[in-house]
Amino acid sequence: MDYLLSLLNRVVGNEELARLLFVGAIGLSAVLAMVTLAMLVSGLRDPVQRRLTLIKRGHGSLAVGQEAPSNLQLMLEQVGQRFGSAEQGQDSATRTLLTHAGYRSPAAVQSYWAVRLLAPLVLVGLTLLVLPLIPKLSLFIGIALVTAAAAVGWLAPAIYVDKRKQARMTRLLVAFPDALDLMVVCVESGLALPQAIERVADEMAVSQPELAVELALVNAEIRAGIASTEALKHLAERTGLEDIRGLVSLLAQSIRFGTSVADTLRIYAEEFRDRRTQKAEETAAKIGTKLIFPLILCLWPSFFLVAIGPAIIGVLKVFGKV
Repeated sequence: MDYLLSLLNRVVGNEELARLLFVGAIGLSAVLAMVTLAMLVSGLRDPVQRRLTLIKRGHGSLAVGQEAPSNLQLMLEQVGQRFGSAEQGQDSATRTLLTHAGYRSPAAVQSYWAVRLLAPLVLVGLTLLVLPLIPKLSLFIGIALVTAAAAVGWLAPAIYVDKRKQARMTRLLVAFPDALDLMVVCVESGLALPQAIERVADEMAVSQPELAVELALVNAEIRAGIASTEALKHLAERTGLEDIRGLVSLLAQSIRFGTSVADTLRIYAEEFRDRRTQKAEETAAKIGTKLIFPLILCLWPSFFLVAIGPAIIGVLKVFGKV
């Protein structure tokens, strides 16, 4: 506290005014924190408000074995709702990002923005508590640390979600060829496209659960009355993979013009294998260029040291004797 008061005194230049501002800031922060916590806790403990929140989230009637959201999740949703309603976030870039990362909850956008709001505040508070423990800390360095803590708290959730999205898309892309081969076999054996998708989802439930869930959602949409082309378009939107978008376009054309779905899947499977081979060859061709920098920075200095070092030592000994 004394350290923060001294920093404020340096900025203001008046000790009495600095004390008044410091006490006022502490009092205002304490009042706001207590009011916020009281409002959140009272809203969460009120059974009517909790029931309304659950109904808005789609948990009005919980099935057997389905867990209700925790108080922390509800609190994050209430904080995140200040950034926009759920209707505004249905087709937003944040909703698309979270869907690609695997967060399909109706309140995922609100929770995401709540975490991005609260994380900087928490890290800034922890940084302010740690600053007095650092010896000989200048005002500029203290402000820089606080700013860095706020930036880390704001960017860390976005980076985590983006990394999760990339990892999920990579797993789906790796599992997609196997699912495509199984779908070709099922369709050629006489199954219709919805039954083939259902069978592939059942077969891949253990090895590739994420792709199996996506295919099960497609089958559920078809059973609910949605057209096969629309359900497949939803699959492409949920995954964000260009390969699945290409398959959806081919299947939509095949269903529209009445051509064989089995032939379409077989042709796309062959094209997909060719693209995988070309991508592997492209990656292999880049290895030589990528190895230049590790060779120059890591291997060659050691090689020159071993190869030329003894000669340099010999020359120095000769000149030393002279």
